[in-house]
Formats: sequence, C-alpha cells, structure tokens
Amino acid sequence: MAFFSRWRKAKKIKDSDEVSESTLDNESDTISDNTSDGTDENFDEEEDAGSKDLSDEELAQEKSVPVSYLDKKRFVNECCETVAELDRQISDARHEYEKVTSFLTDIQKIDRIAGDDRKELTEICKNIVNLTNERNSYKNRTLTISDAEVRRLEPYEESLVDEIKKMYEEEAYQRAIESDINNLGKEKKMLYGERKEIVEKQNALKAMAKILTVLIISLMILLAVIYYTFNVDMTFPYLGVILLAAISATVLFLESGKNRKDMIITERKINKAINLLNKVKIKYVNNINVLDYSCEKYGVKNALDFEKKWNEYCKMKEYERRFRENTDKLSFNNNCLMDILKKYNVEDRDVWVSHAIAINDNKEMVEIRHELNGRRQKLRERIEYNESIRSQKVEEINKLIEENPDMKKEILDIVKKNIKNN
Repeated sequence: MAFFSRWRKAKKIKDSDEVSESTLDNESDTISDNTSDGTDENFDEEEDAGSKDLSDEELAQEKSVPVSYLDKKRFVNECCETVAELDRQISDARHEYEKVTSFLTDIQKIDRIAGDDRKELTEICKNIVNLTNERNSYKNRTLTISDAEVRRLEPYEESLVDEIKKMYEEEAYQRAIESDINNLGKEKKMLYGERKEIVEKQNALKAMAKILTVLIISLMILLAVIYYTFNVDMTFPYLGVILLAAISATVLFLESGKNRKDMIITERKINKAINLLNKVKIKYVNNINVLDYSCEKYGVKNALDFEKKWNEYCKMKEYERRFRENTDKLSFNNNCLMDILKKYNVEDRDVWVSHAIAINDNKEMVEIRHELNGRRQKLRERIEYNESIRSQKVEEINKLIEENPDMKKEILDIVKKNIKNN
C-alpha cells in the first residue's frame, strides 16, 4: 500500500542526505585543521529558548489497548491523523534541511574558487568589508545589538516580524501543551485510582460472598441439629435462611455486575486519556524542537528577547539610512561579487553579501559552517523522531489488522479515506 510504503521512500532520501552530509562534514574538518593555531576554538552557544521539562521516559509513547469494535475504529482514525501530522512535520523539516544543505554546498563551491578569480573575489570581499565598516564607523549609536547578531538577522529581515509573532504564538502554545499534559496526567492518575477502587470493591464482594456462604451453611446445620435434637418445626427458620441467601446472592450479583460495568467504562476512559496524552506529547516535542531551532537560527533566547533585538535592529537600520554616501561603491562591489558567485553556480548568492568577511576569514567561515551543522543536526533529530513515531503508528495499524482479520476491510477503508483527505 502507498500509505505504508511512504516511510521507505523517506528513509532512502535520508540515506542520500547522509552521504552529502558526510562530504560536507569532512571538508569542514579539513578547514578547521588548516586554520587551527594549536588552541581550541571556543564558540559562544546561545541559551535555549525553552528547556524540556519532561524527560524522555515521560514523553515515551504509551500503548493503548482498544477493546470494542468502535474503540478499534477510533484508534485507527487517531493513528491516521497522527501519521498525517507527522508527515507534515517531516515535510517542513526536510524543506528547511534542504535549504541549510544548499548553504553548506555553496560554502564548498566558494572554497574551490582559485587563481585570478580568487584574487578578484578576495579584493571584492575586502572592499565590501571595508565599506561596511566605514558605514558603521559613522554611526554614533548606543545599541545593544552586535554586528554578528545583525549579520544573523539580516538575511531574514523581511520575515522577522512574522517570525516574532510566530514565536510568541509557539510559546503560548507550549504553555497550553504543558498544561494539557499536566491535566491529562492527573486525569490518568485519577482513573487508575478509580480502577484500583473497583478492584478492591470486587475483592470485598468475593470475601463477603464467602463469609455469607459459610454463615448460611452454618445456620442450616444449626437448624438441622435443633430439629433432630428437640423435634421442633424449623420450616420458617429454614425459609428465612433461604430468603437471606437469596437476597444476599441477588445483592452480590447486582453489585458485581455494576463493578464490571464500571471497570469497562474506566478502562475506556484510561485508553482515551492515554491516546490524548500520546498526541499531546508528540505536539510537545515538535513544538519544543521548532522553538529551539528558531531560537538557534535567529540567535535569541525567547520571543521577548527576539522582539528586543528586532527593535534594536530597526534602530540600527535607521541610523544606516543617514550614511549612504558609499552606497554606490558598495552596490558596485556587491554586483561584482554576485557575478563571480554566479559563475561558480552558487545558489544563495544574496546571502554572501552580509557574509563577505567569511569568504576572506577562514575562522569566520568555520563558525558559519559550525552553526549550519548544528541547525542541520537539530533538523535530523526532528525528522528521525517523527519518522520513528510514524513507523510505530503504522506498525500498530498493521498489528491491529493481524489481530482482527475480520476488520481488515473496515480498517483499510479508514486508512484510504484519511489518505484521500490528507
């Protein structure tokens, strides 16, 4: 089936990416060795936007056991919805992964430029850096944003406002998810307590039944002894004992039936709570990964810090507007840089205008490569997590089909319907 074979295709793409990554990582190591002066290079690490409050064990997917026919259909529907969401997450992560990989490939192409073109490129980048520093030297400013932070934000200038709003929304969503996990955990704990109480009630009924059985038998024996010893009419006492036994048996039977019914309802509630908790945990992990990646991508701690840096960035841009005497020269050199990069098939040429210093400074280039590899690793982990959960959900559906061959057609119809809708 196409639905169950898509993960195999994703795995082949992943293997292909790993071959490309190996080549890029090896070249990164070579440059790092060539630029090393015997002292370890230390890189400042940005603080994470949000720490994972839940442990891996708490975030592990719990398995629910559908009981009835409707529970099994609902379970398949929920699995299909989860797989659709995971496919969306994988697609988004892969799209961003390809962009990061393209940037790393551009670095390789730039590193291979040699001869007269390399000299020209070096001179152009030197001019761009000098002209940029000249513009910055004109600024009598008191801003907290650094040049490195400006270079990091500059390529995404047009989308930063939307990204800030998006980060605020994601942080609010994260708090809501954490609240949901907490509430569902409490509900699950309460349901387990109810199930334990039902089991205790049932055990108490069994004990009571044994006691009543012994008591009734003892009364029957006592009445028989009295009858044969004193030759007294024991008809009514016998009837009373029989009536007591009948009433006791009826009460015990009704209570036992009520307990069995309550147990079934409680088990269904527990399964529902577990399924909801599993879905919320997936959302928690993905949202945390998105937040962490965004914070690392833009070099911020959280949405508030992002907004402050954006405001500082806007002020800096306003100051720059006042000093445009060297714009023509800078524009000319930028165009020359574009021409050389285009000649060597560099894809994201515009980005290198703000990273011209890295072309001439190997240490700066290594830092960029290091940051890109870090982002790519996070994307890899995000893709691997979602693919593993997706495979698990597909296996659960296959297992349900194997355990319930009579429902195979209904289950496959549900799967096809979900594939069509998504």
